[in-house]
Amino acid sequence: MADNALDRFVDSWGAMGSFWGVSTSVARVHALLMASNRPWCLDEIAERLKISRSNVSTCLKELRSWAVIRKVIQPGERREFWTAEPDVWKMLFSILRERKKREFDPAFAVVGEALAQARDESSGLALERLEQMEEMMNVMNTMGDRVLSDEERAQEMLSFLTGMQE
Repeated sequence: MADNALDRFVDSWGAMGSFWGVSTSVARVHALLMASNRPWCLDEIAERLKISRSNVSTCLKELRSWAVIRKVIQPGERREFWTAEPDVWKMLFSILRERKKREFDPAFAVVGEALAQARDESSGLALERLEQMEEMMNVMNTMGDRVLSDEERAQEMLSFLTGMQE
């Protein structure tokens, strides 16, 4: 990819990251790795994106926790090199799994706790709403677990639902 196109992609992806609750730096590092045909070391990333080495290190740690990048061995090199997960569908499912674990599961637990408290207090309309919320979240949780348990089937289902099946 030409340098100016890569820069535009990196900057755009970084800006979108903030809408998704991801730091701009993390999104920019991810974009650089995704849109490159080669692995990058920490120093190269810092220089290219004009961010500190410590910031890049933090970004790489975060991206590893999401399972969207991987370390690549370069023969004869002592430095660590990084590249993005090559399969964008695997990347998507890794992100969905982590978001479910980090965001949905705790929210689901809070609804359960609030519902238990509301039942103890017999709090009318609030109790009804919380019961509906728990039912809805149970459906979403079951659906999420099923989608995330079989990536190939989920991909086929998504393609079918969008009318883009092969």
